[in-house]
Amino acid sequence: MTLFRQIALMISTFLLIILSTVLVLNFKSANSSIKDRLYTDAKNTATTLGISLTTTNGDIGIMTTMIDASFDSGYYHYIILKDTEDNTIYKREVEQKIVDVPQWFREILDIKPPIASSNISAGWSQVGVLYVEGDNDYAYIQLYTILKNLLISFGIIAFFALISLNFLIAMILKPLKKVQLQAEAITRNEFIIQSEIPSTKEFEDVVIGMNVMVEKVKAMFDKGNEELKRQKELEYIDKDTKLKNRKYLIDKLPEFLKMDATSSGGSTMMISLSGVTEANEKIGHKEVDNLFINLANVLETYIKKYKDAIASRINGTEFCLFIPDCDEKEALEIAHKIKNDTDLMIEKMKLDNKITSVSLGLCKYHYNYTIASLLSILDNALAKAKFNSQKIYFEKDDNTLEVMGKDEWRYNIKKAIDSKSFKLIPYKTVDVKNKSIVHNTLSINMMVDDTNYIYGQFMAPANHTGMSHDIYDTILEILFKTPQYQLKDTVCSLRLAYEYLKTQDAYEHISALLKNHSKNIQFKLIIELPDKLAYEHFEHMMLYKKLFQKYGIDIGIFEFIGDSTDYKYIKELRPVYIKAEASYIISIKEQTLSAIRLITDSVGIKLIASGVNDNENLNLLLQKGVDTIQGGVTKSL
Repeated sequence: MTLFRQIALMISTFLLIILSTVLVLNFKSANSSIKDRLYTDAKNTATTLGISLTTTNGDIGIMTTMIDASFDSGYYHYIILKDTEDNTIYKREVEQKIVDVPQWFREILDIKPPIASSNISAGWSQVGVLYVEGDNDYAYIQLYTILKNLLISFGIIAFFALISLNFLIAMILKPLKKVQLQAEAITRNEFIIQSEIPSTKEFEDVVIGMNVMVEKVKAMFDKGNEELKRQKELEYIDKDTKLKNRKYLIDKLPEFLKMDATSSGGSTMMISLSGVTEANEKIGHKEVDNLFINLANVLETYIKKYKDAIASRINGTEFCLFIPDCDEKEALEIAHKIKNDTDLMIEKMKLDNKITSVSLGLCKYHYNYTIASLLSILDNALAKAKFNSQKIYFEKDDNTLEVMGKDEWRYNIKKAIDSKSFKLIPYKTVDVKNKSIVHNTLSINMMVDDTNYIYGQFMAPANHTGMSHDIYDTILEILFKTPQYQLKDTVCSLRLAYEYLKTQDAYEHISALLKNHSKNIQFKLIIELPDKLAYEHFEHMMLYKKLFQKYGIDIGIFEFIGDSTDYKYIKELRPVYIKAEASYIISIKEQTLSAIRLITDSVGIKLIASGVNDNENLNLLLQKGVDTIQGGVTKSL
C-alpha cells in the first residue's frame, strides 16, 4: 500500500470515528430530550386537565368534552378517567397507529411511554383519577427524522472533509510522488535529476541524496563513455594515417563473414609499399610519412561510394581495402587507379620507382571464408603481385561454390516459407560463475522434404536470393501465432538481422503481430538487435524499444565491437545485455574492457561473450571477469 493511501486511510478513519462519535452523542442527546419532553407533556397535561376537570363538579358530559379537547390538541397514547373503584368513566385512545418508522429502529430504541396521573375531586369528595400516557410513536417519528437529518448532515460533512483531506495530503505528498518516479527510474537504470527540491525537510534530504547518487552514476557512465572513445582511438586508429588498423579489421570481419551478413560478398585487396628503408635514407622520415598519408587519402577516395567499405593500415608498409558488393572488374579498376596515383606520388618525390614501388594483391570474399583463410589468400595474392610486371594480381578461388544453385535454393526456401516449415531450436547461454542458464538463444532450422537445414546452411542463400526478409516474417509469425509450449516459463532470445530490422515493413509487421498475438508467448522474450543498427539508426531503434517495452519484451544488443563514435545510445536503449565475440573481448586492452564494464555496470547491463567454442577461450574470458558465455563450450557445462 502506498504512503498516500496509508496516511489517507489513517486520517480518514480518525475523522470518521470523530464524526461518528459526535453523531452518536447528538442522537443520544436528542433521544433523552424527546423522552423528557414526552414525560413533561404528559405530566403537564395530567395536572392542567385535572384542575380543569375538578371545576366541573363531577359533570361527566363536561369532563368528556374537556378530555376530548386535550387529547385532540396533543400527542397522547390515551387519556383515561377512572372512578375511585378503578372503573373507567371515560377513555380516549389512539384508534390506529400508522407510523413510517422502520421496525429495527423501534426495536433498538424501545421507548417506554411515561404515564402521568392526577386526582379529580368535586368539592371535598374525590371523583376519580386521570391517567395520561404520552404517544411513543411521536417520539419514534421525531427521533427517526433527527437521525436521518444527522446522517445526511454528517455524510455531507464527511464527504467534503475527505475530499479536502485527499487534496491536502496530495499537496503535501506531491514532492514524494516525484521522489517515487525518480526511484522507479533508478531501478530501470535511468538518470533523472529532480530539479524541484521540496520544502519539507525530510523530503528535501531524500531528493538531494538521490540526486547526488544519480549524478555519481551518470558521471560513471560518462567517464566510461569518454574512456571507451579514447581507447577506441588507441586500439582502432593508426596514429599517422588516421586509417583503421589491423585490429579493427580483424574485429570487424566477422560481421561480413557470416551467413546473414548485410552483403553477400565483395572484393578485398592488400597494398604493399616496398623500398621504404631506401626512401627514408633519401628523402627522410617526414617525407615518407607524408607519402603514407597521401596514399591513405587515395585509398579512402576510391572506396567512398561503397557502403561499409574499410581502409586499414595493417602494418608499417601494408594497407588493406575491404570493399563489400564490389565485383572483380570494379576492384581491378580501383587497383589500377591506386597504382597510377601512387606511382605519380613516388615520382614527384624523386624516388627510384624500381626500388620504391607499390604492389596490390586482390581476391573476392564470400560469407563462407574464415578470417584466417581470407588473409592467407590475400597474402598469397600480394606475393604474386610483387613478381608480376604490373604489380597487380587477382587471386582466383573456385572453392566458394554452393552445393545447390540459386534456383534450387530459391525453390526450397519458398517451399519452407509457404508451409511454415521452420523450427526454433534453443541453445543455452550460461553464467559459468553461478552455474545457471541465463537464457536460451533461439536458432532457426528449416525443414524441406524431411531434410533439416541449419541456419548457417540456408540463410546465406536466402540473402543471395533476396528471400531473407520473408524468412524472418515467417519465423516471427510462427513465434507469435503458435504457442511454443516446450519453451514455457523460460527466458529466450531471438536474433534479428540488420537488413531486416531497418525496413519500415518489418516494424509494421512486428507491430501487427504483437498487437494481435502477444498473449500467445509462453516465455519471457528478448529480441536481439545488431549494434550497428543501434548507432546508425538510433531513432528507428528507439521505435523498436518502445514497441517491445509496451508488450513486456526486453532487447539485447549483439555484434558489439565498440565501433560507434559515442556510446550514449546504450544509456537510452538500456538493453538487458550486450553480446560481443569472445575473440574481441580477449584481444582488447584491459583499459578498453574496464571502460566497457564501467558503461554496462553503471546502467545494469550484462556483458556476454559469444562464440566461445573451447576451454582455452573460456579460461581467458574468466580471467578477464567475463563469466556469461554463449557457444559450443556450453554443451559440456
